[in-house]
Amino acid sequence: MNIIKVLAILVLIYVSYRIVTMFRGMKSPEVRAYRVNETPKGEDLVQDPFCKTYVPKSQAYVKEIDGKTHCFCSRECFEKYLTEKK
Repeated sequence: MNIIKVLAILVLIYVSYRIVTMFRGMKSPEVRAYRVNETPKGEDLVQDPFCKTYVPKSQAYVKEIDGKTHCFCSRECFEKYLTEKK
Protein backbone atom coordinates (compact mmCIF):
# COMPACT_ATOMS: atom_id res chain seq x y z
CA MET A 1 0.00 0.00 0.00
CA ASN A 2 2.81 2.42 0.78
CA ILE A 3 4.31 2.07 -2.68
CA ILE A 4 1.03 3.07 -4.31
CA LYS A 5 0.77 6.17 -2.10
CA VAL A 6 4.36 7.17 -2.92
CA LEU A 7 3.74 6.72 -6.66
CA ALA A 8 0.51 8.73 -6.45
CA ILE A 9 2.31 11.57 -4.65
CA LEU A 10 5.12 11.55 -7.23
CA VAL A 11 2.59 11.70 -10.08
CA LEU A 12 0.79 14.62 -8.42
CA ILE A 13 4.08 16.47 -7.92
CA TYR A 14 5.04 15.92 -11.57
CA VAL A 15 1.64 17.06 -12.88
CA SER A 16 1.76 20.13 -10.63
CA TYR A 17 5.25 20.96 -11.88
CA ARG A 18 4.13 20.69 -15.52
CA ILE A 19 1.11 22.93 -14.91
CA VAL A 20 3.20 25.59 -13.15
CA THR A 21 5.85 25.64 -15.89
CA MET A 22 3.17 25.80 -18.58
CA PHE A 23 1.55 28.87 -17.00
CA ARG A 24 4.90 30.49 -16.33
CA GLY A 25 5.78 30.17 -20.02
CA MET A 26 2.47 31.73 -21.07
CA LYS A 27 2.87 34.57 -18.61
CA SER A 28 6.15 35.98 -19.88
CA PRO A 29 6.81 35.22 -23.54
CA GLU A 30 10.28 35.82 -24.86
CA VAL A 31 10.44 38.99 -26.92
CA ARG A 32 13.14 39.62 -29.46
CA ALA A 33 13.60 43.00 -31.07
CA TYR A 34 15.10 43.58 -34.48
CA ARG A 35 16.07 46.86 -36.06
CA VAL A 36 14.57 47.36 -39.46
CA ASN A 37 17.20 49.76 -40.76
CA GLU A 38 20.17 47.47 -40.08
CA THR A 39 21.60 45.76 -43.12
CA PRO A 40 23.12 42.32 -42.74
CA LYS A 41 26.87 42.34 -42.84
CA GLY A 42 28.26 40.17 -45.58
CA GLU A 43 31.69 38.90 -46.37
CA ASP A 44 34.04 40.54 -48.85
CA LEU A 45 34.45 38.84 -52.20
CA VAL A 46 37.76 38.61 -54.03
CA GLN A 47 38.30 38.01 -57.73
CA ASP A 48 40.41 35.14 -58.97
CA PRO A 49 43.01 36.62 -61.37
CA PHE A 50 42.96 33.51 -63.59
CA CYS A 51 39.30 32.57 -64.09
CA LYS A 52 37.84 35.93 -62.99
CA THR A 53 35.27 34.37 -60.61
CA TYR A 54 34.46 35.89 -57.25
CA VAL A 55 34.88 33.85 -54.07
CA PRO A 56 34.38 34.73 -50.39
CA LYS A 57 37.64 35.91 -48.88
CA SER A 58 37.51 33.26 -46.14
CA GLN A 59 37.31 30.46 -48.74
CA ALA A 60 39.94 31.82 -51.12
CA TYR A 61 43.24 30.07 -51.83
CA VAL A 62 45.66 32.88 -50.89
CA LYS A 63 49.24 33.00 -52.19
CA GLU A 64 51.88 35.69 -52.31
CA ILE A 65 53.52 36.09 -55.72
CA ASP A 66 56.30 38.64 -56.29
CA GLY A 67 55.44 40.39 -53.02
CA LYS A 68 51.77 40.80 -53.94
CA THR A 69 48.94 38.80 -52.37
CA HIS A 70 46.63 37.00 -54.81
CA CYS A 71 43.40 35.17 -53.98
CA PHE A 72 42.34 32.20 -56.10
CA CYS A 73 39.16 30.15 -56.16
CA SER A 74 41.12 26.89 -56.05
CA ARG A 75 44.58 25.38 -56.11
CA GLU A 76 44.03 24.38 -59.73
CA CYS A 77 43.50 28.01 -60.77
CA PHE A 78 46.60 28.99 -58.81
CA GLU A 79 48.70 26.39 -60.65
CA LYS A 80 47.26 27.40 -64.03
CA TYR A 81 48.01 31.04 -63.22
CA LEU A 82 51.64 30.18 -62.45
CA THR A 83 52.10 28.17 -65.65
CA GLU A 84 50.49 30.90 -67.76
CA LYS A 85 52.60 33.60 -66.10
CA LYS A 86 55.89 31.84 -66.96
